Amino acid sequence: MLKIRLFIAATLCIYATSIVAQENIRDLIDIIENSPDMIRKIEAMNELSYMLRNSDPDSTILLADQAEQLSRSMSYPLGEADAIMNRGIGHTSLGDYYTALQEFLVSLKIYERLNEKNSQAKIYNNIGRVYNFIGDTEQALTYYEQSAMFYAELNNEAREGVLLNNIGYIQKQKGKYELALEYLRKSFNRANSLNLLDNSFYAAYNIGSVYMLENQPDSAFKYLYYAEKFSQQYRDQYILSLTYIDLGKMYRKMNQPSTAESYFMKAYEVANEAGMRAEKRDAAKNLAELYEEFRNFEKALTYFQTYKALNDSLINMDVTRRIAFKEAEDTFEQQRLQEEIERRKIELENEKQLANAIWTRNTLIAGLVIVLLFTYLVYLNFTRKRKANQALRRLNEQIELQAEELRRANEEIITMNNNLETVVQKRTEELKQKNKQLKEYLSSNSHIVRAPLARILGLVDLYEPGDSKNLDFINENLHKSATELDQALRDINNKLSDVN
Repeated sequence: MLKIRLFIAATLCIYATSIVAQENIRDLIDIIENSPDMIRKIEAMNELSYMLRNSDPDSTILLADQAEQLSRSMSYPLGEADAIMNRGIGHTSLGDYYTALQEFLVSLKIYERLNEKNSQAKIYNNIGRVYNFIGDTEQALTYYEQSAMFYAELNNEAREGVLLNNIGYIQKQKGKYELALEYLRKSFNRANSLNLLDNSFYAAYNIGSVYMLENQPDSAFKYLYYAEKFSQQYRDQYILSLTYIDLGKMYRKMNQPSTAESYFMKAYEVANEAGMRAEKRDAAKNLAELYEEFRNFEKALTYFQTYKALNDSLINMDVTRRIAFKEAEDTFEQQRLQEEIERRKIELENEKQLANAIWTRNTLIAGLVIVLLFTYLVYLNFTRKRKANQALRRLNEQIELQAEELRRANEEIITMNNNLETVVQKRTEELKQKNKQLKEYLSSNSHIVRAPLARILGLVDLYEPGDSKNLDFINENLHKSATELDQALRDINNKLSDVN
């Protein structure tokens, strides 16, 4: 918290002229120090970090570091990405373009993962600015166009208008004035239609600058005066100094050196007050050339020396930055290659370990399969043997049962064979006795049957047709003899039944 208080004091001094800015800063500081809501605290850190990007980039980086650490501890990737982006903006303001570019690329990956298209558009714009600062207009144009495409997709007309201005500025730098004017007019008209005057004067300056380069004074003055008015109103010293320089150039072309001098001097003073060395250098150069035309060599020499010192410093700084950028790029590339080699080594080692693990796994699986198969075959063989033994046991039991039954049958047969002769002999004796009895019955009873039968035959012989004298006698005795015969037959049958 001590570090935060230190840069707060510096910040309050920087923004002492802006009451609204001071109030916003105080509100953000209060949230950072007292809010129990950690997410809101992170957002306040990022917001304040962004506000300080131009006036105090070191504090921007400090706050971004703290917001990033807190976001990671809270697992809040959006806050982390915003902090990294702000840190990249801080490095951009410090001229550490390569570090800024790496920060932007890191945050871009997080935004892409979160599908935060609005933030992706911001990153593309910031990357475009980095490439513009190092003089790579082609890359700058590519990223500006990508940013504009995202804003168009999001229907963010205001931000799209800003990017149209940036694209037009790059086209101006490339000398493609007609194409530049096409983009710049779209940006200017978009800002005015949305009543965004703080955006419109940027496009107005660039349009006036293009017309100045094409030597079209009426159009140039129209847009440059517009830019002067609103850059003063919004206290944009950068656009104001550039506008003064271009107005001075236009009046110099129109052979109005006094008016040109006044604008060059205004540009010089504004740039000097704001600490803008590039704009101060350009103003000093134009003043030196103008005083040389006036044959005021003393002033010309003074401003030329200022120009030379600033130009050498800026060239050295630019060369240093480019060298630092190239060295950082080479270092990063070497690190990347080394990391790639290490990564590949790790991958190969992992692949080797994985191959060994796969081989071990497959070997274990094959061994397990073989064991299972052998176990299954043993079990199957055991099952078959058990079933065969059970079947054999059942068959033995059946054979034993049948043998027992056969033994009993044999015993019965032997017993029957042993008793058969006795039984047959006994039965034969019984039959002989019965036959003897039968013969005796038949012999003893034949005269019983014969007597009534003989009487019946005799009575039949006595009967003569037409003889009625003996008919009653014959009938009576015939009936009596028939009854005796019947009774005799019945007695015989009964006796035969008893014999059987």
